[in-house]
Formats: sequence, C-alpha cells, structure tokens
Amino acid sequence: MLAIATKLTKINYDYEKLLEINRNVSKSFDYHVIDAETTLLDESILENLKKAVLTVQSKRMDSFELLEKYASYDFDICVVLGNKAYLSEKEANFQKTRIMHVLEKAVTYKNKIWVGTEGVENIVKNFIEKNDLISYYVYGCENPDISSKKAIYIPYVEKMDENILNSMKNYLGRRENYHGNWQDFIVSLEDLKNEDLNKIKDHIIVGYPINQDYENILNFKNKFLGK
Repeated sequence: MLAIATKLTKINYDYEKLLEINRNVSKSFDYHVIDAETTLLDESILENLKKAVLTVQSKRMDSFELLEKYASYDFDICVVLGNKAYLSEKEANFQKTRIMHVLEKAVTYKNKIWVGTEGVENIVKNFIEKNDLISYYVYGCENPDISSKKAIYIPYVEKMDENILNSMKNYLGRRENYHGNWQDFIVSLEDLKNEDLNKIKDHIIVGYPINQDYENILNFKNKFLGK
C-alpha cells in the first residue's frame, strides 16, 4: 500500500491547496497522511478530505479534543509523541508516557490507529500488539521490534542536490544515528534499488515529497510499484 504525506507548514496552511493535493493523492494512493503540526479544525476542510490519516501530537494540551474531533470523521488517526518545535514549553516537558493516555482513549473510537514509534518504542510496544495497531516509523531508523502492521515514512526527491539537503538539515539533525549519511534517511528516486524495496515490501509506504512537487507524485508510485 502506498501513501503520500503533506506537512501543513510546507504549504503555508493553505487549506485550498491542501484540498487540491488531497484530491490528487486520493485518486492514486491508498492514504493521504496529513501532518498537522499545530491544529486542523476547519470543518469545511475536514469534511472534504478523502483517504486521510490525521496526526495527533500526544504532548499537546488539546490532544484529547483533537482526537475526539478527528474520530468523528472517517479518518485513520496517527498518534505521535510530538515535535518540540511545535509545542509550548509546558507541553514539551510532558513525560513520554503521555502518549499512552492518548492511545488508551484513541482505541475507544472506531477509527484505525497508527502509532509513531520513534522515541517511544518500548513504551508503546505491548499496547500496539495487544490492540492490533499500526507501527509507524521513520526511514533510516531501525524497524521497531513490534509484531504489527508497519508503516514507514520516507522523505524523497527525484534527485538530491545541495539546496534540498540544506532544507532537510533540521529533520536530519533530529535523527539519532545521522552522521552526514543522508542516503540512509532520504530516498533519491533515481538511485532506488530493488534490495531497498524488498525490506519494506509488506509495509504501508508513506512518501513525503521534499520539494512539494505534487504534480509529479505519480513518479513515486511508479518507482515503488514498477520495480
């Protein structure tokens, strides 16, 4: 299964653009993962999204309200710990175990639940396995030792260049095992090999187009399905 991810910050919270992207993605992909780093509450937007996976940062003060809101739609919900760049000081200081409180509430809804495992694998492992949730991890990080359906987030470009690499400096800097080895964390479609695909052939593969070239997102699909 294939998906495309969109970060609202990268499209400047242009909701009309989001709907346009969603229309294109939902025609050709199984999921559209929307990383709402802050909040996405506009009902006129939410009710028009198709095949969407909405992110809830568990450390946010309003995480339970967001969860309830998104659960009222036909969305999958992805619960993650949270990026401190988008959290208040108080929120950033919440314990990692807060994700468990959000997950316990999440499974009371009918929606399918994904769990971002980076930094919390040992905390969420048993709960994911017990409740048949989807483990969602980042390309370049170790495949979590969790018996569950897996999804993997893969930032990609057609061809890497200096400007694109610089634009990903903060993202790469947050990866614990990054030491200049960008090829282990970002896929260049022109260099994609069969052995790379074989490792994740049973995963939900979530491509994030770094250069926001949504007009050419089918190149990602063709590369992953055509090999």
